[in-house]
Amino acid sequence: MHLLNKIQFERTQIMQTEKPGISSEDSIERKSFMLGMITAFAECLAGEAKKLAFSPPFYPEDYDSLRKEAERICQEQGIFLWHEENADLPADRRVHWLVLFKFPEVLEEYKKLRQEGFNPALHFEKFMTLLSYGTAWGKKADKVVPRMREKRPVLDTVARILLKPGDWPITDATGRNAHGAR
Repeated sequence: MHLLNKIQFERTQIMQTEKPGISSEDSIERKSFMLGMITAFAECLAGEAKKLAFSPPFYPEDYDSLRKEAERICQEQGIFLWHEENADLPADRRVHWLVLFKFPEVLEEYKKLRQEGFNPALHFEKFMTLLSYGTAWGKKADKVVPRMREKRPVLDTVARILLKPGDWPITDATGRNAHGAR
């Protein structure tokens, strides 16, 4: 079997057998995983490779254990954070996240979208430019034609490690999630 085909076969097998959920003796420690992602995104924001980033979603009861170290990471990287409580999500499925940003006007853009009734958990496409997905910004950004080289199916590693089965993706009243799937 060709190496690339073998790798794709193994990925497919993993994707078909992996079950989401947070309880496993082999699972990664959740708090460290979240802080690692926050650190990585903070570095992207500090270097201005991204305009805005979200921490991984977390349960409301996780906030107190994350807050102090997340604030420290942001201070070290010269960026800011804002706690998004998502009061507009169903209480029984509500998750929070931290909004990470370097410039205050970027947080204002995010808040404006939220005030217009959009939530990233349900309307991700509205936030893609702000999150710098598939976009270029800065000098001569209009000359860049962003594209993905190859779109591949992926698992939601963050949800598998951090959340209980069924808690992500969040769906609206019609059963539609942020990517339009039912």
